[in-house]
Amino acid sequence: IGKASANLPGVEVVEVTDLNAELLAPGAHPGRLVIWTRSAFKALDEVWGGGRR
Repeated sequence: IGKASANLPGVEVVEVTDLNAELLAPGAHPGRLVIWTRSAFKALDEVWGGGRR
């Protein structure tokens, strides 16, 4: 996916482990379109919680 989107202007590819609030809402303005892969959703739960504490 990263290589396929490299030539698309305005498209950024980020791994789940590198996500932060600034990437998801640049300039504190929410509304960025995010496309997730199935494996990203699985990794998201492992990296950012959603589990028991």
